[in-house]
Amino acid sequence: MTRFPPAAMHPDLQRAHDALRAATAGLAPPSLAAAPPGKWTAAQIVEHLAKGYAGTAHVLGRCLEQDQPKARRVTLKDRLLTFVVVDLGHLPDGRLAPEVTRPSDVPPADVVERALAALGDLDSVAARAQARFGARTPLLNHPIIGPLGVDRWRRFHWIHTRHHVKQIAMRVAHQRA
Repeated sequence: MTRFPPAAMHPDLQRAHDALRAATAGLAPPSLAAAPPGKWTAAQIVEHLAKGYAGTAHVLGRCLEQDQPKARRVTLKDRLLTFVVVDLGHLPDGRLAPEVTRPSDVPPADVVERALAALGDLDSVAARAQARFGARTPLLNHPIIGPLGVDRWRRFHWIHTRHHVKQIAMRVAHQRA
């Protein structure tokens, strides 16, 4: 049995972990694979989250390996978008997910544990990146809201997870209706 979360997980990532675990608790693979027409299944939503966690961890790891940030210069537009999403916690609906985070249909039986493992990996590499670069230094670019530091990435992943946990709950409710 996989042991997640680690004992000292960052609070924002702990919230993401707990919310994802609660939203998927007791869901069998057929429940994870159901969705209204034209919508992602709960499994696809979880896979999307897992890819986001893993992608952030991967690029933070590259920053550490190469001992340099990968972020471009922060613009006024970036500051505004970051304020809305990260500081206010508002993730607007209707945006297409970046191609690299779109689901590829991982088997529903594996997707939740993969996502939780990716979240644990993100927590670990984020802690190392913070120790090396600090919490606020922009390290890598979010494809929509721009350059973020470790503290903002953690907060973003909590907000993003919370957004999608609501969608998972709607899938479950739709199935029960």
